[in-house]
Amino acid sequence: MLVEIAGRLPVRVSYFLSSIASMILWVVSRRIRSATRNHARHVLGPGADSAHIDRIARSMVRSAGYYYADFSRLASVPPERVFEEVEEVHGIEHLFSALDEGRGVILIGAHLGGSEILAQAMAPFGLCLAVITEPLSPPPVHRYVESIRAHHGVRYFPATAGGLRSSVAHLRGGGTLGLLVDRDVLGTAEPFPFFGERAPLPSGAVDLARRTGAPIVAGWVPRTAPGRYQLFVERVDMPPPTHDRVADLESGMRAMTAALESAIRRWPGQWFALARVWARDDRTS
Repeated sequence: MLVEIAGRLPVRVSYFLSSIASMILWVVSRRIRSATRNHARHVLGPGADSAHIDRIARSMVRSAGYYYADFSRLASVPPERVFEEVEEVHGIEHLFSALDEGRGVILIGAHLGGSEILAQAMAPFGLCLAVITEPLSPPPVHRYVESIRAHHGVRYFPATAGGLRSSVAHLRGGGTLGLLVDRDVLGTAEPFPFFGERAPLPSGAVDLARRTGAPIVAGWVPRTAPGRYQLFVERVDMPPPTHDRVADLESGMRAMTAALESAIRRWPGQWFALARVWARDDRTS
């Protein structure tokens, strides 16, 4: 229904309906209010007042609604039209420079702004892009969602052992591999410092970078208006390897989370991770 009905509505109409649905969700779901308040408190810091925290938390929920509005349009928007929705591109030279190194590129993103648009907007650059995604249940839903996402020629690998092998081969073949790095969707991540408190964060991007030598490039797609975006690309420089796997993973994660924190602080209301990232905190309920 989302794709077949909402996806055919004018963009401003679908965003308007998404905003209403999101605010209803905010009101009726104590879990959503608790999680987004907790996230806003971490991002804004201890000096933020409750009104500011609530304002950003509500924006986070609206951004989640806009994400689904974006997804619903993917099947009906021609590939060449997606990039036309990106009003400004900043730092794309970092991506091309990384590609020129010939070891593949790891493109990281987050549940931030138009993250669903990130992979689709990269299509004009000929990146040979593949994206690692979490498995959805039941399997027919997963296959349907992947068919929508693959509409613009992007390949998708599951977050499994087989998907990891395919990812390594893809990088070594000079391809670009996309991952979202702000949430532990599989429940297997180790905790790392994140906005002043340790939180389980996926380390796959750093682990692959250390294993293959592929550079890491971050892509952020903040939303500027309904169906309109900017694209910011930046290089995430890994500290030199020491050949101590644990130490190299820690130092790489510090570099990656620093870039992630910087982006979220810049657009806090567009970070739409609705599942709790940090441990429970009753003050946010």
